[in-house]
Amino acid sequence: MKKSKVITITRQFGSLGRPIGKIVAEKLGYRYLDRDILEATAEKMDVSLHSLIALDNRGISGYHKMAYPLGIGDGIRQEKMFKIQSELIQKYASQENCVIIGRCSDYILREFDNVLSCYIYSPYVRRIENSVDELGFTAAESKIIVDEIDRARAQYYKHYTHCEFNTTCFRDLLINSSVLGVEGTADMIVQFARKKFDLT
Repeated sequence: MKKSKVITITRQFGSLGRPIGKIVAEKLGYRYLDRDILEATAEKMDVSLHSLIALDNRGISGYHKMAYPLGIGDGIRQEKMFKIQSELIQKYASQENCVIIGRCSDYILREFDNVLSCYIYSPYVRRIENSVDELGFTAAESKIIVDEIDRARAQYYKHYTHCEFNTTCFRDLLINSSVLGVEGTADMIVQFARKKFDLT
């Protein structure tokens, strides 16, 4: 039986890692998995996680959701969310080809074969510009948003992996998305994956 092939993408906010990941998945014909998909599946598995997921009902939506990587709730439920999402990531990775966005997936799958772990970053100024252009925020708002989400992702990643967010551990490919843009960066990841996975 052929082993599934997995690409994980960890990204700085504003580096456009999510749209890049979607394009990579489309080009390779892989399943695409991000926070929304994993949360929806986790909630079906354990209804007690609903309060962590239904953020809109608490007046928190949009970019603020990204400042709460495991949702809102007590530590026990947050740990449960991480555990279930980790199990889901391992399950998908063992069963089908997929592109997984965030969720410490590079760390969770560090001992799996056939995994290409990518880290997408971009200069701070470009991330501010992307937040203005892609999300419609003002420059002042974007600075606050980028700083807030950078802190949240760093804390989340370090808590579960004991490593800094920008570590080179568990990662095969680090890419500055501002150099080639969304399409070009996606193409680069696809080319790297074809080489690593020996795809024809």
